[in-house]
Amino acid sequence: MNKTVPGNERVAALAALSADDRKRLATYASVTSGGNGEEANDLLHDAFVRWLRSDKPIEGPEATCNFLRGAMNSIRSNIFRHAKVVQRYEGTRVVAEPDDEDDPVDLAADPAVSTDGPLFVQQVYDLCHDDEDVQLLLTAQADNATPDQMRDELDWDERKYKAVQKRKRRLVIRWTLEGKLT
Repeated sequence: MNKTVPGNERVAALAALSADDRKRLATYASVTSGGNGEEANDLLHDAFVRWLRSDKPIEGPEATCNFLRGAMNSIRSNIFRHAKVVQRYEGTRVVAEPDDEDDPVDLAADPAVSTDGPLFVQQVYDLCHDDEDVQLLLTAQADNATPDQMRDELDWDERKYKAVQKRKRRLVIRWTLEGKLT
């Protein structure tokens, strides 16, 4: 029997926490927020919001505190997981934050020296042996053609160009996850 607990009972359960419980939760939020860019108060607030939206039965102050600590851990984990996904698919930030001392552009490797780019493109080209449109797109991109030049040269409309771009992007992501691209 899983009944949703009314919101006012959830608020009352939060209000029933002792001053020591609230202090421990605030300290836990402060420690948990370290290194993830989230403020401790925001992390604690988000845990409260999860508690208020939850349908978990109210079992007392200790269970409420355990739920809130678990929610803070989950939120923290989600922040780091999101950052990893963004890093993997969008790369490293190349624009300095206002408070950064080192500009990421200065730290970036010179693409003219690297052979990874052409090797990567060649690997994608070889794996697309059965998709001539993607191969044509890769060839045009390797020649540093603009999107307008590519559409004119390949006699594609905007819709086909975007479709081939999307197909190429999905293939690259899939092959990277499968380990076919290095």
